[in-house]
Amino acid sequence: MSEGSVQIVRLAEALPDDIGDLQAEAAGEAYRFVESLLSEWQEGHYAAGDDRFAVFAAFRDGELAGIGALTPDPYDPAPDLLRIRHVYVRSAHRGTGVGRVLATALIQQGLELAPRLSLRAADEKAARFWEAAGFSPTMSGTRRSHLLTR
Repeated sequence: MSEGSVQIVRLAEALPDDIGDLQAEAAGEAYRFVESLLSEWQEGHYAAGDDRFAVFAAFRDGELAGIGALTPDPYDPAPDLLRIRHVYVRSAHRGTGVGRVLATALIQQGLELAPRLSLRAADEKAARFWEAAGFSPTMSGTRRSHLLTR
């Protein structure tokens, strides 16, 4: 999938070489969820065999520009629910379509497998982004700020 110079790759064997730079930038903005993604990857959560666990990387002009994951919701065991997690787009690539293309890939994968997707927006700007992508704010559920229903 691509939009202009944005390419989305579903990661299967290894994380991109420059994932450390992306993680450091996220941590510098006080976003620790990329570290959680790296831990989950190392623990084998995204090993082949279960499509409900997926990591997508967004590349723009050959550079790792963003990352995001899809998993069963760790805070709500409902079988008809998946969660979009660990989404981060590097600051130099915000506003360029990277986030939109990455979100579309995560949403498409999720809705192919489950009728509901949840997430927790990190801040108000993220909340507006996800609402523009079709999610609705919700107060229901554990540690969930938004829900999208097929």
